[in-house]
Amino acid sequence: MLDERPGMRYSAAAILTVGGRYVLQLRDNSATIAFPAHWGLFGGEVKEGESPLEAIRREVNEELSLDVREWQELQTVPYYSALNDAQSRCVVFAADITDPWPTHVLLEGQAAGVFQVEELPAPIIPLALALLKRYHETRPTRVPPSTKWRE
Repeated sequence: MLDERPGMRYSAAAILTVGGRYVLQLRDNSATIAFPAHWGLFGGEVKEGESPLEAIRREVNEELSLDVREWQELQTVPYYSALNDAQSRCVVFAADITDPWPTHVLLEGQAAGVFQVEELPAPIIPLALALLKRYHETRPTRVPPSTKWRE
């Protein structure tokens, strides 16, 4: 259930995996966005009348041209948005996109990369780093055979 207080903003973030590695986006280098030229998770704002699940599906489709249908909702994290000068909530989802990854097309950002947790790039958005580390520490360690990394 979303907090309906006036002014409460929501975003949705995707922890995407490809063969046990993490997919990150290098954000555009623009002063009009939060954390320009930083690596972060794919996702974005939840629009009025949209659920967080609808938002993350839309955002991943807009940013990677992938229609991901199977999501696991992990948690809702409060944070302060300096760009909007407001308290916000981020609904975090996870999905394994190993199979469709070869067909992705980057439509937003400077680059997309796939990284082991030990080799995460810098600079990285602090909230994204914290979410990835927490997820990595608590996720199942075995990767199902059908989702092994393919070069």
